[in-house]
This record gives sequence, C-alpha cells and structure tokens, in this order.
Amino acid sequence: MHSYRRSTRPSSFKTYVDIVEFEERPVDVPEEVDNGKVEPNLLPGEIKIAEANNVLKFAPLKTNKTGISGTLFVTNFKVSFVTSLPVDSKEAELHERSLQSHYLGVHDVCLSEVDLVYQISEGSSKKKRLLYNAPLPARVSGLQLVLKNLRVINFSFKFTPAGEDVRIGQALLHHAFPPSIDHLFLSCGHPSPFTGIPEFCLAQDWEKELQRTRCPNWRVSKHNEFFNLCSSLPTVVVVPRDLLDAQLEQAAQHFQGTRPPVWCWGALGGAALVRMAQISPNISDKQQENRMMGLVHRCHPKKLQPTIIDLDQKLPSLKDVQISYIKLRELHTPDDPTQFWEQDRHYFSRWESSRWLSYVSKCLEVAQNAASSIAHHNSSVILQESEGRDMSAVISSLVQLLLDPQVRTLRGFHSLIQKEWVALGHSFCLRLGHTRNQPEEQSPVWLLFLDCVHQLSLQHHAALEFTSEYLLALWHASHCSLHSSFMFNSVNAKYSATAVLQRENPQQPVYLRPVWSWWAEDHDWLGGEQNGSSESVKGRRSAARDLFLNVHYIQNLMESLAVSGALGRLRDPVSSAHHTWHRIQYLLGDSGPLPYDPNAPLGPLHIDASLRVDVALSSLKPWHECFSGWISEPSVTINEIDSLSRQSTTTVQHWEHVRQIYYTIKSHLSETLTNGVAE
Repeated sequence: MHSYRRSTRPSSFKTYVDIVEFEERPVDVPEEVDNGKVEPNLLPGEIKIAEANNVLKFAPLKTNKTGISGTLFVTNFKVSFVTSLPVDSKEAELHERSLQSHYLGVHDVCLSEVDLVYQISEGSSKKKRLLYNAPLPARVSGLQLVLKNLRVINFSFKFTPAGEDVRIGQALLHHAFPPSIDHLFLSCGHPSPFTGIPEFCLAQDWEKELQRTRCPNWRVSKHNEFFNLCSSLPTVVVVPRDLLDAQLEQAAQHFQGTRPPVWCWGALGGAALVRMAQISPNISDKQQENRMMGLVHRCHPKKLQPTIIDLDQKLPSLKDVQISYIKLRELHTPDDPTQFWEQDRHYFSRWESSRWLSYVSKCLEVAQNAASSIAHHNSSVILQESEGRDMSAVISSLVQLLLDPQVRTLRGFHSLIQKEWVALGHSFCLRLGHTRNQPEEQSPVWLLFLDCVHQLSLQHHAALEFTSEYLLALWHASHCSLHSSFMFNSVNAKYSATAVLQRENPQQPVYLRPVWSWWAEDHDWLGGEQNGSSESVKGRRSAARDLFLNVHYIQNLMESLAVSGALGRLRDPVSSAHHTWHRIQYLLGDSGPLPYDPNAPLGPLHIDASLRVDVALSSLKPWHECFSGWISEPSVTINEIDSLSRQSTTTVQHWEHVRQIYYTIKSHLSETLTNGVAE
C-alpha cells in the first residue's frame, strides 16, 4: 500500500458564481484567499492521481443556478471536490444519512459509485457519453457524473488551466471503470471492529442456524472447503442428512454453476427452505434433479411433498429488471429544469411504464405464497432458478422476513443478508457493475429486494427494527468499495482479490471491512474536519440511531413491559421482561456502540408472528426517498410535501416520548434498587 500522507487544511475561494448551463456570459472568476496548497483528505494507502484548479461544481436543477468553486481531485479511491464554501443543505443532510461518512466528505464521490460520465459543452445542451477507452479532446469544457444512487453532478472547467481538465477526465475514466475488482481501493489498512455478525463461512455458523430453527434431518458439509465443489458457494453448505459428500459432488456437476440444492432456513415442523439451480442445459437426464428433490422430500419428518417454485418462470428476468431500472434512472436524472418539468408532467405514467412496481409486486406475491406453504401447510419449499444466485436470494430473504421475527431485528437482518446474499454468492460485482466487464449482465436485483422490504415496512410500520432510511443507506453503501460486503461475486472471489492485494503489498496486511462494521466504527478516517463538517463519529452514530432505528418497533417493546407485574420481573434473568429491557437498553442506552448485544445468542424461532403483505399494485408506493432523493425539486405534490413534513415532526416527537418512557423506567429501577439496599 502507498504510505499515508496527511493533507493540509483547504484554502478558501471567495465567491459563489452564477451559472446558466455553461452559457457564454460574464462570470466572476473565483479568487483564492491565500497561496496555501489545497489538498484532499486522504485515507491510509490512498494516493492523489490528478487535480484541476478553479473548477466550478453545480447541480443542474438548482433554481438559483448557483455553483461553487474549488479544486477537483481524482485519487485511487474517490473524486474529491475541495472547497471552503458553505455546503448545500440537501447534500449535507443526505451525506449524514449515509454509511460512507467515515470515509468520504460531503463533496466526495467513491469511484465505484460512478455509473456514467458525459462530456458537456459550453453553450450547448448536448452531451457525449465517455467510455473508459474513449479519446478525449484537447480541451474538456465540463464533465457530468451520473452516480448509481441516481445523483447527477456537473463540473465546469471554464476557468481551469489548460491540461488539468484532460488529466482529470483520463484519471476518472481509467480508475472508475477498472478491468477487475482488485483494481479498486478495497482496504484502508486497518482491521474491522468486531460486529458479531456471522459470516456463514464456518461450519459453526450454519450449525447455530440449524439449532436456532430446529429444522431436522439436515447436516453441514465441508466438502467445498477448497471451492472444489462450487466456486460461488461458501466453503461449508447445509445438505440433506442422507446425502454423502461423494454423491453431493457427483450431483453438483448436473446443475448450472455446479450449485446443488442447499438448505438456507427451516422450521420446527420440518419444512425447509431450499435454494437450487436449474439442471445444466446440456444435460438431458434429469435423474440427479429428481434424486435431489427426493432427498428434500425425505428430510421432512412427515415425508410431505415439497413445493417447487420455478422462479425463472414466475419472476422477471435479470434483463427485465435492468431495463426497468434504466427507465427509472432516465426519469430521475434530468439534465436541466426544462427536462425536469417536462418529465414531471408525465411522472407517474412513466414510473408505471417502467414496470418496476409490477416486479416488486410479483416478488412479494411469490414470497408470500412460499411463506404460506411453510407456515400453513408445513411444506418444504424449493426455490429453483438458473444458478440460484439472484431471484432466489430475493425470495428466500423475503420468506424469512415474513415468517421469522428474529430476521426483522437489525442484527437478524444483517445476518440474513450475510447468509443469503454474501455467503451464498450473489454476484454483486457483476450485477452492480463494479468493473467494466460484461455490462450486459448488470441488473440491480439487490435494489429490487430492498424496495420489497421497503414496501413491507410501509404496510407493517412497527414490524421491523430498522427503517426504510437504513435500507436506502445500504443501497448507497453497496457502491462504496470500502464496504466489502457488496463488492464481490462470491466468498471465493473475495479471497482471490485479497490474495492479489496482499501479493502487491506484502509488507502491509490487507483488511476488508464488512458494511456492518459501520455500527462499531470508532475512528474518524477523514482525519478531522472536512468541507465544513465537524460532527464526531459518536455524534453521527447517535443521530443515525433516530434515523435508522424504528421508533414504532421500540415503542412496541416498551408496551410489552406495561403488562401487570412486568416491571417487577425486569431483574429476573430468565424472564421475557428482563430480556426485553436488556434489548431496549442496547437500542436506546449508551452501553455499547452497537444497537444490539453482539454477544447475545439469537433466540429460537417462533413462527406465530408471521406477516402478510398486500401485493396489489394499488397498495404499493414509489420509493421517492430512493429514486428522487437527489432531485432538487422532487416529483411530489404539495399535499405530499406537507404530509412528509408533518411525518418528520411527528417522528421527532415520537422519539422524545419514547425516551421519556425509557428514562422513567430507568429511574423507577434505580429507586427500587436504592430502597432495597436501604431496607
């Protein structure tokens, strides 16, 4: 790794400048206050590649058409705009809601977050898309970055010295679209804090899940220890108890991606949730497929026939999802106010024509039917699709959210994602386009799942311990290369990339940081103040609790203590009231950095609190906070704006009310203890 170099405090540019789409008109040239060298804040191992001075940054939909001046840098990790001018309030607000604020300043953009790059010209509304191997002209008037979180940023090089604009463009195109994942900035050289989230790469992780769900007749196989069975599955998998490892290896060769049926969740009654690839197209004999389904059948204590759901037939294809997303991207990334207002007139019809909510509805419908088979008919469910890595992750995760209350907690949700998406090999790198290879394989399946969970949270506002704002933060985090959870196609790919980085930097250990470490992070990686932000890590996390934790869920926990005699049992370690109070303390108190106790074991499964969701399109709502979050003038009506404002005020008051109850209970316990000692 390259050595760490602390940057100096940025010097100040003095003025705002008015810009109207790069029109030729008098513009005040920004002037520096002093001759101090402007530098970006760098992480350990991060190096500066190119810089351009006197750059103007502006958002295309600003009604006051106001830009700010500063210095633009490209490093091996980010695009960094350094200025001492005041931060736009919307940018600051959305930045504070991100999980990247430990690593990025308000004006910073991770390179892996860049989706499209356009060259924009003065005096013209036309733009030209730039590819990684595209030649640049001798002079670049401006660049437009379209980010994967549907944000648009424009930079003007009108006052930039000749040559600096081209060097910025070349560095950006080369490093934002790498040929392989190990070319991204993946490690800042320090180990991740303890998160308590199992990686599901060890036998004990799966054994604990089998024990928690108490699903019989399945066993943990270590036959994939060296990825000799399947390169996209973890080193250990759960398979039918009667299936020998030699038979498992033989069967795997008949399935696409050599991915045989694997257990991922189950219930006490014996019903199991199984993910299974389709038979390879060049194999006509379906004997192995039938044999594997027969084994799942025999695993059931009552030998009930499993329900087989062919997801390739029932759900949209990966291409369908990508086409839908592109339509939404075009709708939510207008270039100028004229285009914005033109699109706004047909906003909901264009949203409907994208079919995104139709796909969300279909996923919820299939998941609900699968959950019903397990909960009401005690039938095992086999989710079958091409390689079993995409839509099966969506449906399997939703089924567990509908049936398993533990998964609806923040810690349980983290474990679910780690198990179903990371360990079982969803192709994050390929589907989210982290490299420039195979763009035709891109498809935001991960976003489709998060939107499904968002719809579930709207219909059951007190069922999830986390909020939709946290789901949105996870979507944004999936594009930051320092959140390793969402960077790789498989655990095997992660190990391979780590080995490459380690060979290139033998003197420095390579540490990859899962996204869950955000909750336990206690280090300010930015090295101090940047771009006007002075909040500490602790302060940011404290504010994030109100944003990311569901106050309605916590209130339900407190109301469970209102039953007769519950307060008197708070100190009884075997009582449910004691465990509920312990959980509330972790959510609201200062007992630890995590909003849960990472050392407490997950509780046993109870399926008596299953959820149902209305899958009708009329009951689903566009996720404006996700798709319209960066638009300066969101496509919502005045009534919706008033509603959102009232909701925000209500949420603040709700948190104040819940905290009052919390401190009242604490005071009651303290007085009881004091009186007890005195007596």
